[in-house]
Amino acid sequence: MVIRFVALASLLLFVSGPLLADASHAYADAVLDALQKKGILSAQEVSAIKKTAADAEKKTVVAQGTEATITSQTIESVKSSINPKFKVWGRLQPRYTFVPSEQGLEGTNSFTLRRARFGLKGYVADKIGFRYQYEAANEVPGLSNATNLLDAWIRFEHFEDTLGTLTVGQQFIPGYTRRPQVTASVERKFTEYMTPGAAGRGRGITLRRGDYGLPESHAPGLFGNKLHYSVGFFNGPDLALNNDNNDTLFSVGIGIRPTGISPSDDEYQFKEGPVTYGFGGAYSVSNDSGTLDTRFQPAGVRLDNQWYSLFADVQGHRWRGWLSWAAFESDAKGGLANNTDGNLTDSLSSSALTLGISRSYQLNAENLGFAWAMQYQHVDNEHPSRTMFFRPLTGRSEDEVARGMDQGDVYQAMLTWQFDNNVRLINELSYYSPTEGGFSYPAFISQLQIDF
Repeated sequence: MVIRFVALASLLLFVSGPLLADASHAYADAVLDALQKKGILSAQEVSAIKKTAADAEKKTVVAQGTEATITSQTIESVKSSINPKFKVWGRLQPRYTFVPSEQGLEGTNSFTLRRARFGLKGYVADKIGFRYQYEAANEVPGLSNATNLLDAWIRFEHFEDTLGTLTVGQQFIPGYTRRPQVTASVERKFTEYMTPGAAGRGRGITLRRGDYGLPESHAPGLFGNKLHYSVGFFNGPDLALNNDNNDTLFSVGIGIRPTGISPSDDEYQFKEGPVTYGFGGAYSVSNDSGTLDTRFQPAGVRLDNQWYSLFADVQGHRWRGWLSWAAFESDAKGGLANNTDGNLTDSLSSSALTLGISRSYQLNAENLGFAWAMQYQHVDNEHPSRTMFFRPLTGRSEDEVARGMDQGDVYQAMLTWQFDNNVRLINELSYYSPTEGGFSYPAFISQLQIDF
């Protein structure tokens, strides 16, 4: 009797345990059959034990399924809270500027807030994204009827597998070669300042493929990411950068990535990157009247405007190189327009060149590191609306006008510390050399860049 009780208890525990595998059923059945043959268990008892084990297993499976369901629901809930449809983001750039006093002109030794940008991005519906960005600092020109409103657009991703990403609203005009303010320099490049629109932006509609059109683009480039393009129609920006006129601006840009891998738009390669390169260009055309550049003789004559740009980028490991060229041509047919020297002419021609190289050094796995960069720029500007390149003084004094230049060179050396992915300290020492009408002088800018 004792043997029967021990055998029965052991078998019940064995066959109904949570660790029972499929292979254990055959073994348990064989043991039960052997006990029945020896007369220790009756046929009725064996049958009851097998039924009890089957019922216990069924309950375990149901319980485990419920637990799995709850776990799946919990995970989805967590994902939803971690990846909401709307995301607040921004960039802060407090800056220190020093320019020495020279030749009777007052310098500057001041702290300013270069950028204080806040935005909202996400999705309002499936495949319908949006982006909004507002500039709270006072050093960036605003746009008409939307003071300091930089981005305000909606992106439709329904045709990405064929035509590309369709974007409607205030956005970057094709030809602006990188996303905003991801750069080795703390100042805007000459070639970017030559682009149409205020800070490279305009109100219109575009169709884009590939990261040549970031951040508006969402579709990858064609042919294995080798061909990138963007085409758009905009309200024609007048040449003073702060208004729309009644003419349409047409713009198109093409980028080539022969390796199928795009160079990073960040000119500091803190992480080891592949050897790759890219190049391309853009063209825009529009008309304008009644702005700083169009004081015609006689009045009422329009300017025919054309913008050209070329760029090339190469990266390998932690090295990065960039080259960009831009030109801005305006033809005052049937009249004359003022140039930067105050002379009347039937055409205005401006161009800019930027050439740079950088090297980064990562100090640990948490992206702590430092980098150096060198950059050379040249400008030859005749458009009054694009005047005063590299004006590091921050007030409204006449000295600021005296320090700007429309023709000349600048040599820049940068040393940047990256504390993590979202915090950088960018230090820039520049030497300005105007071609005429001024004098050469140095300037130092240190800027903390915080992203969130």
